[in-house]
Amino acid sequence: MARRTGLPALRRGRGAWLLAALASLLVGPCPALAQGTVSVLPVQGLRFGVLSSGIPTVISPLDGSRRATIELVGAGQVTVSFELPPALRAEGGALPLRFGPSDGRVTFPGSGRVLVFDPAHPVSFTIPPGSGGATVHLGGSAEPGTRQPPGAYTGGITVTVVVANPAT
Repeated sequence: MARRTGLPALRRGRGAWLLAALASLLVGPCPALAQGTVSVLPVQGLRFGVLSSGIPTVISPLDGSRRATIELVGAGQVTVSFELPPALRAEGGALPLRFGPSDGRVTFPGSGRVLVFDPAHPVSFTIPPGSGGATVHLGGSAEPGTRQPPGAYTGGITVTVVVANPAT
């Protein structure tokens, strides 16, 4: 006759039920991760620094120290849009800004995928469950005129992130 080994509570009774329940939690899918849930974390604003009269300054979305960066953590179908100002403002006037068709970039750290987009238009993409999220980068150009008055110029960019939640 074969002899059973192991702890009796884990072979039958309540211990067996507890072990089976723990195993199903570790193996089964988690429905909460399948729904669209994304946290938006602003990391850095667009930084033009000191500008010279008549010399345009271009910030690439690849420039890690001056581009704007937003982290999206979670999973789901996401649409990102920007309200872009036409200029930076100061007491002495306005300093024109320009955003081109390749000034937006979304990176997906888990896969290495990159999505280039025009920040003048909304961009939609899916963040897969378990991927960790996505990072949105924004570049742009400041175009000071030859007679641009010196000063501290400021402006604001509004970012809207919409996450589609499927009906349950």
